[in-house]
Amino acid sequence: MSFVMTAMPVTAMAAGTATEEDLTQEVQQVILTMEEGALQESLFGEDDVLPEEPELDSQKLTCGIDPNAVTLMYNGFPLELDNYARLHNGVTSVPVRDFFEAMGCTVSWDVAQNKILISREDGLQMELQPGSRLARANGRCWYMASACAYTDGVTMIPLRDAAKVFCGEITWEKDTKTAYIVGSGLLESGETYYNQEDLLWIARIVRHESCNQPLDGKVAVANVIINRMKSSGFPNTAEEVIYDTRNGVQFVKRSSKSILKAPCETCWLAAKLALEGYETVPDCLYFASNRVAPRCWAGRNRQVYTVIAGHTFFL
Repeated sequence: MSFVMTAMPVTAMAAGTATEEDLTQEVQQVILTMEEGALQESLFGEDDVLPEEPELDSQKLTCGIDPNAVTLMYNGFPLELDNYARLHNGVTSVPVRDFFEAMGCTVSWDVAQNKILISREDGLQMELQPGSRLARANGRCWYMASACAYTDGVTMIPLRDAAKVFCGEITWEKDTKTAYIVGSGLLESGETYYNQEDLLWIARIVRHESCNQPLDGKVAVANVIINRMKSSGFPNTAEEVIYDTRNGVQFVKRSSKSILKAPCETCWLAAKLALEGYETVPDCLYFASNRVAPRCWAGRNRQVYTVIAGHTFFL
């Protein structure tokens, strides 16, 4: 690369006061400056504007830099959020604080319990926990499509579960990566959504049959009761399913008082999760302890579906 030196800057060399060492340094500096200018011109051209260095702010990400960004429309209007919604592993997720504040909620952080607390003046009380799929709102409990997660400095949850809190239904436009939320109101409370008698008896049988089992094992027992309630071959209430004796004692005799003991919090949770549709043993109608499973009636006549901890479940 060649350079033509035209106008010399006013330096010690131009003033005639420099030493030989000063002159050498001045010449090197001029050449270096001209080299940098020529390099920039070769990369960007004379009329181009040099690109600015992007500002890295993990708390305010713009959708223009992410091909997985999702546009949100709420009842026909754009839902503008400081941090954008995005698609991850087939699930559209939204930033918790931005989304719920846009819906008129107050969002706070319980440091001691590592929980996100969400409330609104119309009565909404919601809890989320980073790393967990469990959502609690207005006396209801359900598993979200994916866990509440900290991504690029922002806490995210699935859009469908966030919209559920406000009775929102989601439709998806693939070509434009736009999610349309339609609906309004507030999630029905657990007091009216769950049949309280069924909830009580399911929680009771979960405690009676699987108090020492893991949560998925407790949910499995609740699933069996609910599956029987839906089957034409059994009664249609939880209490009657539990006390059903048409084919012998199924679970416990009515004279027994042990089933009336108060369920623990995890038993209530298992009952609610099952009533919300969470299934660990879909279609199963029978279960038995692993010890007796091989020789019980179900073990001799029904197909094994799975084993969860201490129980074997049958179709």
